[in-house]
Amino acid sequence: MKSCSAFFVLLWLASASAQPAAPASSPIVAKSTYHPDNSHSETILDKSTNELTEATYSAAGALVSKKHYLLNERGLPTQGHIYDGRGNLVARSQVYFDEYGRAKEMRSFNLQGQCYQQIIYEYGADGKPKQPKVVNVDPRAAPSIKPGVIDFTQGTPAPGQFAPQQAVPAQPQAAPEAPKKKGFFSRLFGGKEKK
Repeated sequence: MKSCSAFFVLLWLASASAQPAAPASSPIVAKSTYHPDNSHSETILDKSTNELTEATYSAAGALVSKKHYLLNERGLPTQGHIYDGRGNLVARSQVYFDEYGRAKEMRSFNLQGQCYQQIIYEYGADGKPKQPKVVNVDPRAAPSIKPGVIDFTQGTPAPGQFAPQQAVPAQPQAAPEAPKKKGFFSRLFGGKEKK
């Protein structure tokens, strides 16, 4: 549901930018969108403050989620907060842009700062947007990777290696017997070794 609503917001912004601009006397634009599951979203764009608010309601009319985005000078969302139906902050989102000012990625983070969703935007050679790719990640499944410090100036082992233990005096062992050398002709013709 979260990925669908984020997708609808960006689709709405793309379609709004293709339509003729609203008269300058109306800084607030509102829009209702009905979804196939009988839920609906109400989107309010305030051009005077460059903010976009989207509230999504269930088929029964209960508030499911509310999103509040800050927009850049082109009217594209840059960052936002996502609230649940009770008004509790549940996530944050950040949008990254390419060198042409187009959205290239939107990341949603939980309150622990872990990314749980990425929406990747790609564009064709003609500059037209392609279908966005949504990557949902379960942050609980990710391994905990922490930076480690390795000091190469000391004799300490690297992380994951065992420290050398105290040296135990070795038992004297007899030196292995050196192999007998082959004679000249046996080396030359590959003959049998002498014993």
